[in-house]
Amino acid sequence: MKEENIMGMVGKLKILSSIIEKNSYIRDTSNKLKQLLEDAESSYRILFIGSESEEKNSLINALIGRKLLTEKNDAYVHIFIRYGEKEFIRAVFVDGTVADFEMRHLYFFTEKNTYIGEILKTYINHIEIYLSCDLLKNAILMNAISLENVTKSFIQRADEVFWVSSSGSIGNDELKVMKGIYHYGIKPYMIINMMEYNEDQLLQTIKRGKERYGQFVEEFIGVSSKQALQSKNSHRMQLYIDSHMHDLTNKINQLCIGKNNREKNMAVRIKQWLELLEGEVKQIPEREPFRSAQNRLKEYADFEHSIGRSLLEKNVKILLAYEKEYAHVSQMLKDVKTLYQLLKVIELEPYLQDENVDLFVALTLKYLEKVREYRTLYTEYVMEQQQFEKWKKKLLRNKLDHVKAEELLLNKAELLNQMQRNCKETYNAIKRIELDLLNDLCTIQRIINESTKQQLEKILKKALYLKYIHNKELKNIENYVQKIREFECIFEMQEFLQKELKEIFEEASSAFSEDERIQILAIIDHISQVQLLGEGFLSTLSLESLRQNFSIKVDFKEKYSFETLHLTETDIISDIPPIPLPIDIQHILDIEKP
Repeated sequence: MKEENIMGMVGKLKILSSIIEKNSYIRDTSNKLKQLLEDAESSYRILFIGSESEEKNSLINALIGRKLLTEKNDAYVHIFIRYGEKEFIRAVFVDGTVADFEMRHLYFFTEKNTYIGEILKTYINHIEIYLSCDLLKNAILMNAISLENVTKSFIQRADEVFWVSSSGSIGNDELKVMKGIYHYGIKPYMIINMMEYNEDQLLQTIKRGKERYGQFVEEFIGVSSKQALQSKNSHRMQLYIDSHMHDLTNKINQLCIGKNNREKNMAVRIKQWLELLEGEVKQIPEREPFRSAQNRLKEYADFEHSIGRSLLEKNVKILLAYEKEYAHVSQMLKDVKTLYQLLKVIELEPYLQDENVDLFVALTLKYLEKVREYRTLYTEYVMEQQQFEKWKKKLLRNKLDHVKAEELLLNKAELLNQMQRNCKETYNAIKRIELDLLNDLCTIQRIINESTKQQLEKILKKALYLKYIHNKELKNIENYVQKIREFECIFEMQEFLQKELKEIFEEASSAFSEDERIQILAIIDHISQVQLLGEGFLSTLSLESLRQNFSIKVDFKEKYSFETLHLTETDIISDIPPIPLPIDIQHILDIEKP
């Protein structure tokens, strides 16, 4: 696969990236593809590693011609040094967001024991330093945090690896790292960074290095970054020539022009990315919340015969009970026109009962009792009076003994007058109670109306809460639908892999071995064969249909206006006959004798 073929594949992968970025389930895989594509189109990437941070940082400083990195310390984060007309620092956070800093803030990321640096390193993935330097027009210099923190994915982002050492000797742990890099398909350049360039010393170092780890190294190169930096400060060109830094610079320029390893590295990374994508796609059906979303939506797919229908019917039944209660409470005071009717309402509606209402009820009961008592007394009086009048006529008509008739009538009159006094006493008691009732009427009506209004609000609140829970379930369903619809891009991706990308891999014979090519084509087939949803499943899930079928309405206030209690003085005053007049005893004594 020549470079033009690589870029052709990159173009196809860009389309694939725009497809899969719509799905949050494979966001990590999507981000890795974006990173792969960025690296494919970027300048040549050279990674500097080594256990001696002073030599590594000094070498980078010499290459860019300035003291940029603190030589005594490793940085807090991985650093990418790249070309830029405007010089600044860009921090790339772990969530993908970026923030720009002025160059004077570089010490935040490169000097140990800074409080801000400790915080930043927790949240930052790497930083990019943009410098105006000719070497960086074709190369990006990658500086690793430390040798033990160099990961496989970070190494594979590099086109070349420069292992920097002052002595060329490496320990067993370092040798394991070198073997690992070699296993990734990369042979690092061993840069011997001497205090002062010495050809004989260099040859001896190279000889020892070749004996111990030469098969894992591409080439040995000797330089003196300290001499190069000294020449920069002293303007002594010979010192720079003696440093042999120009040899390393030329090597970097040659590598950048030739891009020898990019084709191979990109091929490896693309294959690894496809393997990652296959694993991600295969796991989707069993991952949460996809599995729960799919299972829940299956319950609602056929609404007429689904759990959603049962839930709706249950909630509608409860809501109808609330509506019936609301309608009753809102109208129950409408027809209350008497104290007796009010007492019956208070008795049947517990929420109307409080201390003030209880006192009013007690007073009303006493009032009604007195009214009944008065009416009874009055009726008895009338009946007795009528009998008295009959006796009086009978005694006079029969011409009884005057004395005896007078005695009988006087006794009867005395009884009537006692009954009249009882009527009067009860009547006056009624009027006193009426006065108290009239004084309390306004307050009691306000309390009853307010209590009824509060009860209506409680009923409405319960109904609205039911609607909230119901609509929350509807919202969950809508979220599930939206989440599932994210996977429409997976179908698009599967089709794109088969129709567009598979053909490129079939022709990519120079980048992959025959076995690798067969493996990649098999991976594409495996990805395309993953069935996430049943055929036509999404088409049966209409959000509009769900909202129409599943929604409930609470419109009690609009349907049932609150009828308040409004009793007048006429309504609460009982209609009772006036107090009867007493019997005139003198009149009886003056009756004509026969």
